[in-house]
Amino acid sequence: MTIFAFSGSLTRPAPQYAEANGQGLTVFQFDDETGRLEVVSQTGGIDDTAWVSVDVARRRLYATSEVSGADQSWVAGYAIDPVTGALSAINRQPTGGGEACHASQSPDGKSLFVANSNGATPTGMPDQSMSVLPIVEGGVLGSSIASVRHVGHGPNANRQTAPHAHCVVPSPDGRFVYVADLGIDRIVVYAIGENGGLSPRPESDLALPPGLGPRHIVFRPDGRMLFMVSELIPTVISIAVDPATGKLTQLNAFSIASRDGGVVQPAGILLSADSRFLFVGLRQCDEVLGLSIDANSGALRQTGRWPSGGKTPRDFALTPSGRHLLVANQDSDLITVFGVDRATGGLSGPIQQVPVGTPMSIKIAQFSAA
Repeated sequence: MTIFAFSGSLTRPAPQYAEANGQGLTVFQFDDETGRLEVVSQTGGIDDTAWVSVDVARRRLYATSEVSGADQSWVAGYAIDPVTGALSAINRQPTGGGEACHASQSPDGKSLFVANSNGATPTGMPDQSMSVLPIVEGGVLGSSIASVRHVGHGPNANRQTAPHAHCVVPSPDGRFVYVADLGIDRIVVYAIGENGGLSPRPESDLALPPGLGPRHIVFRPDGRMLFMVSELIPTVISIAVDPATGKLTQLNAFSIASRDGGVVQPAGILLSADSRFLFVGLRQCDEVLGLSIDANSGALRQTGRWPSGGKTPRDFALTPSGRHLLVANQDSDLITVFGVDRATGGLSGPIQQVPVGTPMSIKIAQFSAA
């Protein structure tokens, strides 16, 4: 069994980011015994890969290509060599909106869901909030078979003048898909049809406090609870999910305080494999927050708060064993490796810091050569 990590990077300067030093997609090999990460290959020809999604079973990777100023974003598919980790391009398709920032695959591997933030979409350009692309034989992406455009705004005049879908995740059973929309303070629910079509379920949506700015969500594997982190008012919320209807109900909220009076801007959220702990990346203050979860009530309690090992921890990934956490520190051009105590959820290290230009996203997966 071989463990590879895949990182996407910012390759073109953009007004909302500090620098763009990336080369495209980078593949690393990871040693789970030592915690050492080593670059094995880089793939160019793809710009501004804000998000990568890996399908281990089918050995595929899908990467969004978020190019500011273009008429719309694209998503590209790659085959993964399970022995070397090398990527081979399959094809690419437009996403129907601007600044594609997140993608996820349906549990059956037949659909790719893409969230478009549409942060600065020119008038008249494609502005769908979320699109569904079919995945056909060989991992080929088809053109969009369904899309939705959210409407509304929030009270934050700088960040919420329009919808900004920031994360799209299907339920573990594949019946529903959930979109965290930063611009309208809502997690929007859709039922997924047999042909991949979408049916709104507004009665199942979760309306969040005005100005919160939901950014990312993650499901518990049993599908009965999910967790959300917000960007504008830094908060983590545990949410009950009715598996029959998809309805969301808030359980508990944890407010993330500034420790020095400065800005706290959450980014990613991760759930440990045993569903006992959450990890949240905090930009501006450059930290990783750890939380424990009560399995029944969803109550959240802080277990620790550690320096991220660099600047702007935009994304991170837990290794398959749960023994290590890899942090993409965007504005330090570094992937930082930490040890994880699986009993307490505590971090140790950094074990290693690996240079890579402007990492925006990182995923890690274990492959069998058979």
